[in-house]
Amino acid sequence: MRVTGMDPGLRQGDNRYSVVVLAKAGTPFDEGQPMARRHIEFIHAQDLPWQTEALPGPLAALDCKTLSHDSESGACSVILRFPPGWSRPTPEHLTAAQEFLVLDGEFEIGNQTYGLDAYGYLPAGHPRSRQASKPGAVILSFFDRRPDWMPGTATTGGTGAVPYLNLHEMPWTSEGVDPELLKGRVLVHKVLRHDKVVGSKTLMLNASAHAHPPNWKQRALHHPCVEEFFVISGDITGPQGIMTAGAYFWRPAGIAHGPFGSRTGYLAVCRFVEGHHVNIWHDDDLPYSYTRPYAPALPEDLRPLARGRTIAPY
Repeated sequence: MRVTGMDPGLRQGDNRYSVVVLAKAGTPFDEGQPMARRHIEFIHAQDLPWQTEALPGPLAALDCKTLSHDSESGACSVILRFPPGWSRPTPEHLTAAQEFLVLDGEFEIGNQTYGLDAYGYLPAGHPRSRQASKPGAVILSFFDRRPDWMPGTATTGGTGAVPYLNLHEMPWTSEGVDPELLKGRVLVHKVLRHDKVVGSKTLMLNASAHAHPPNWKQRALHHPCVEEFFVISGDITGPQGIMTAGAYFWRPAGIAHGPFGSRTGYLAVCRFVEGHHVNIWHDDDLPYSYTRPYAPALPEDLRPLARGRTIAPY
């Protein structure tokens, strides 16, 4: 195996590389293994139902699609739909960190307005003097624990806030992209957040059309951390099939995956959590094709909901 794509400050031999490859590419991690947060790879958000009462407090009244959930900590990744005129006019704070991206509409926290493709990371206890959505909004949200709401201002708060990013104004770059992933494709990113101490990193990824490994084959790889992914537009084909807009996965550490490519290009949000992002490449090349059948690795309760999709609308 070969290690590439190291976070700054890590070096080969660091014990943070230590990880067992727990499943081969294309197989579920938790088959027969209880996990607080299960391997989901992949399901389209369109296949999940809108539900209320999915989250505590003021969020309970909102329409919510739960993409994944930690049964122990209450951490979750969700899509929230705010109706026009929604408002919380008094100071409040969350006991969880919230990371979010506006998929549609407009949302306000304090004096900051978040429009289409606006991003924020607010640590636990971050002050929210008021919140509102005049036209309504659809927001992709990641909470690092159960998101309980508390009145007033927190006496202490977390660090590392990224209060606001307008992604339309951020430049794309290939700096820091693993050279192995640049073979046969154009891949650029925007780094939205990177905690170099614990390793958490969030990226916006953009790949070119007709992106595939050279000679239609490439090695699998794995990471010693969780990878979480949501497709905003375009397509990505991998061992589990074709991901299109709305596709989501939560892949635990140690899962071998790939190769991947894209026929039409894609825009996606990618998060690495619970450790530092390192690409650990395996030794043998695997064949690649744009036309993989849908063969997801899903918990049993999600399997009846999942439907495969193709790139073309016809």
